[in-house]
Amino acid sequence: MSRISSNEIWLVMDSRQFGGIETHLLQLALGLVKHQQKVRVWLTHRYAVPSPLIAKLESHDIDYGYLNDNHSQPLFQLIKLVKQYQPQVVHCHGYKASLIGKLARCVTGMRQVSTYHAGETPTGRVKLYDFLDRYTAWLSTASIVVSQAIASKLPCQTHHFNNFIDTSEVAFQHGSQIAYVGRLSSEKAPHHFVQLAHDFPEHDFHLYGDGPLSDKLKQSSSPNLTFHGHQKEMAQVWPNIDVLIISSEFEGLPLVAIEAMARGINVISTAVGDIPNLIDSPFNGLLVKDGTQLKRALKEYLAFSPSSIMALRVNAANTIARHYSSTHVIPNMLSLYAISPFSDSQTDSQFEN
Repeated sequence: MSRISSNEIWLVMDSRQFGGIETHLLQLALGLVKHQQKVRVWLTHRYAVPSPLIAKLESHDIDYGYLNDNHSQPLFQLIKLVKQYQPQVVHCHGYKASLIGKLARCVTGMRQVSTYHAGETPTGRVKLYDFLDRYTAWLSTASIVVSQAIASKLPCQTHHFNNFIDTSEVAFQHGSQIAYVGRLSSEKAPHHFVQLAHDFPEHDFHLYGDGPLSDKLKQSSSPNLTFHGHQKEMAQVWPNIDVLIISSEFEGLPLVAIEAMARGINVISTAVGDIPNLIDSPFNGLLVKDGTQLKRALKEYLAFSPSSIMALRVNAANTIARHYSSTHVIPNMLSLYAISPFSDSQTDSQFEN
């Protein structure tokens, strides 16, 4: 890790596994570096088993550290570091990092931004933390949302940014699998994908992911469905997939859809969150009202001609390149950070409030 310097952009989050928020943060860090910014990632806690995010940060030479090292409380450590090094902005992801960041801003006056990723309302203790995070959003310098549904839950002005990926090194390639990629949890409704495997016994189905519903889903599985578990490196998986099924009941804007479409992998999805803004059905993918309609949509897709399927692929990849690439989004992010490559008159038109 290189020495901390002033005027860095700090990205803060709590991470145990590698999911959508980690993917977003990594893409953001890489995009900022490509725009000649000094970036450092701070993880709120060091756990006994390192987050998979660490290996990915190291592979890209992105500096990182932990806020709870040396028996420090993350909040007090962040305050100390901000006072000492004066970063340009502290950008927090996830409720834990966001709450810590906002409290640190109250003490230091630093420029602090929070991104809200989750479209669902959590349960249990997390529900309380989520509530506190949302209703203290006004304490941040700015609040970013990845969907308008999330914006409606925040009692303050927000900035709507599309989720994004770096498309410069993404290959246009696809395979033959019908696949689900994501966490096996209730808001993702993976049981609809399991049901599809029952409905189409002549086709092979592949499920990539893990979560609390894993055992239950395996008990109701069929012989043509393969459970691959959590994937540390999706780059090796994407070339095998023909069509991605998204069965979610709640979403913001899932990065798996963007990553698939960028590669020319067709997506059939429920119309939740900001997915209807991403998928123009049937121009660059297929949308259904809910999970019960996935059977009809998949049957329709499997009957498409090869030329129709290729047209979907090309349109999907072009959509991502034009509207959901880091080249398109990062300059707007820098404007929000007040590290502006634009004049004031230009930045006003970049944001959706």
